[in-house]
Amino acid sequence: AVVSTQSTGPEECFWLLVALVDILPDYHSNKMTCLNNDCLVLNDLVRKTVPQTHSVVSLFGLPLQMFVTKWFVCLFVDVLPFHTVLHVWDTLFYEGNKILFRVAVYQFILHKKELKKLNDPSGLAMFFRDLFWDGKAWDNFEYMKKVFKKTRRMKRKYIEQKRMTRATETEV
Repeated sequence: AVVSTQSTGPEECFWLLVALVDILPDYHSNKMTCLNNDCLVLNDLVRKTVPQTHSVVSLFGLPLQMFVTKWFVCLFVDVLPFHTVLHVWDTLFYEGNKILFRVAVYQFILHKKELKKLNDPSGLAMFFRDLFWDGKAWDNFEYMKKVFKKTRRMKRKYIEQKRMTRATETEV
């Protein structure tokens, strides 16, 4: 689906953008409300799924949003290999934005050993900068198979509940 944008005209690209905006409401608005909430929901998911990793990141006092906002707003386009991005995007159109959480949480699962070794905030920043370029996502089929296997317990209902909770908290 996504590859077809390379060989189609501006109208088809426009409708692809419309579909993305429907899937990702308020990700690209002035306040980026949904994007900010989704970063907080991801924080909750990481805390629940990989608590040791979450505590390492929290230890340095840096919000997870600082590192993961780019992943969501750019839909992983500048952090994953192109062929893997296409696979993620195809899944995005098929199952919705739950795949964004799956891929993000999988990164914390995949790199939990490396994260435990970090001992300062600058090392953490460098780690997140280089996170996806370790070659573990080059085989997009194998990568996506592992994403689904390791995050199979992640339920859309839980994500939606967390979104509502976070949205209520930010309104107050």
